[in-house]
Amino acid sequence: MRVPRAAVVAPLVLTLTGALLSGCSSSPPQPQTTASAYLAAWARQDWAAMRQLTSDPPADFTSVNQAAFSHLTVRRAVFTSGTMHTSGPAASAPITERLTLAGLGTVTISSTLHLVLTQGKWLVKWSPATIAPQLGAGDQLALRTTWPARAAILGAHGTPLTSQDQVVTIGVEGARIKNAASLKLALVAAGAPAAAADTAIAAARVHPTFFEPVFTVTRARYNQLQPTIYPLPGTVFQPATALSAITPGLTAGIVGTMGPVTAQELSQFGAPYSAQDDVGQTGLEQAGERQLAGTPGATVAVVSASGAQVATLATLTPQPGMPVTTTIEPSVQRAAEAALAGEDKSAALVAVNAATGAVLAAVSVNSGGLDLAIDGGFPPGSTFKVITSTALISHGLTPQSAASCPGTATVDGEVFHNAESEAPVSNLLQAFTESCNTAFIKLATGNLSPSDFPATAAMFGLGRSPNIGLVAFGGSVPRPAGEADLAATSIGQGRVLVSPLALAMVAAAADTGTVHAPQLVTSVTDGIGAVVGAAGGAVTGQLPAAVVSDLHEMMASVVAQGTAAGQGLPAGTYAKTGTAQYGTTKPLKTDAWLMGFKGDIAFAALVVNSAGNGGPTCGPIVAKFLNGL
Repeated sequence: MRVPRAAVVAPLVLTLTGALLSGCSSSPPQPQTTASAYLAAWARQDWAAMRQLTSDPPADFTSVNQAAFSHLTVRRAVFTSGTMHTSGPAASAPITERLTLAGLGTVTISSTLHLVLTQGKWLVKWSPATIAPQLGAGDQLALRTTWPARAAILGAHGTPLTSQDQVVTIGVEGARIKNAASLKLALVAAGAPAAAADTAIAAARVHPTFFEPVFTVTRARYNQLQPTIYPLPGTVFQPATALSAITPGLTAGIVGTMGPVTAQELSQFGAPYSAQDDVGQTGLEQAGERQLAGTPGATVAVVSASGAQVATLATLTPQPGMPVTTTIEPSVQRAAEAALAGEDKSAALVAVNAATGAVLAAVSVNSGGLDLAIDGGFPPGSTFKVITSTALISHGLTPQSAASCPGTATVDGEVFHNAESEAPVSNLLQAFTESCNTAFIKLATGNLSPSDFPATAAMFGLGRSPNIGLVAFGGSVPRPAGEADLAATSIGQGRVLVSPLALAMVAAAADTGTVHAPQLVTSVTDGIGAVVGAAGGAVTGQLPAAVVSDLHEMMASVVAQGTAAGQGLPAGTYAKTGTAQYGTTKPLKTDAWLMGFKGDIAFAALVVNSAGNGGPTCGPIVAKFLNGL
């Protein structure tokens, strides 16, 4: 009997899309034909085809191969075969496995494919070691990820807006909840966003033994809340050390919070996130999650049935996240927060650099998790008279143009009243100073058309969607639908809505005459850290010099002798008050406003459902803010 000599066959390469070669029917069977078909089936995860190409496959053949791919979150596989060595009825070839893991990168594992000639047909002689040489019976492949240190959110000049702090995530567990409605009310009263409480309680019904996070607070805040929130049936608490914002206002607003990933978030993020990870829940922590988090490092390991690590097969180096840089000035932010400290109504204050459009501070308090400062929508009341005055001036009026202030004005059967106390008014300047509604209604209905309002608002940037890196409201000034709607629009009522951010940008334009888009996030990076653009800050228009000069005169008069006089505003402050009335109750509900500028600082302050008008309500707040800078 002649013993066949060992044969050497050239290497082959297969991918998910590679073509398969098959031998001619008249040629003797070759091991590389089977190897090619097997590796191609492996690449496309066709376990049944692999099994048919295997000699005496064990009962767990499919489950072991399937588990290897699923445990490693393999999204694409490329197999390369080295030189095939044949010796009688046995053959083998080294193989290189290049496995692309979801959200992580590609790892390389080296193994060997063994084949046997059985009844004239080459088949794979399979064992778990075919997947990886160190993989034995009962072992599994495991993927272990390690996230890099989270990148910081930075303020102006690179000042960190976050620091390591002790935090507590307050959540719920369905099996412990006794009264979902009262639990939600208590969580919202403690500062949780209503939507987050609803989502967590709903998820807890589906998974009653899971921890469902609602919101995260500092340890100091938790200590304040503990007596009322800890005894509630259904609440669960997870302490941790985490990056948190340097001020409470930044935690509640711009910077946001971190917390355990929810089931819904996990389905949205996908790999490489796992149920054990913390992610941004609100603010820029949420909006910039992937940029801040980076990419985790990974270890592909063989583990025994008991969970002990047997061997390390491959590693991936973590890729650090990139900081999110903002225009927030910590000193200005702290002054704004101090100005609103103690306010028991929903309120907001925004300050911007009038020369650049940079957002320096944004604070919302008692807002139920909503960021009123940048995304709230409220009728601006008499602060909108800055826009109406600009339209009037553009139509040839001046601060000295005649005006009067009757007690009421009737337009198309609708009766309008003055929100402020009435005072003698003989011209536009005095009407603006005293914030006389009826004077502005008479001037607007006599001189302006419906299209003037959205057109003039657009001159100040109102109505554009801000591109600041967070969801923000740029205001809405619809074309009035009739004379009564025009009258209401002229005094900032009707369907006109603005956010404190949008109104602060109006004040900034009135200050400098240059209209900027607001800017918060100063640069946007791609997945590898390259700067690909900046958000906002661009010059979008220029106001006529006569408009700027007249607005300065009129806004100075408001502070010197009008509706903002005597409120402690420092010298050099220009302002306009606003009192927006709404609802069906008697008396009507009132939102109080004050917008204006001092130097390069433009501002807008709002108190929702206030007890008083704009001047006496918001004047002291803004005075405290400006005097605290």
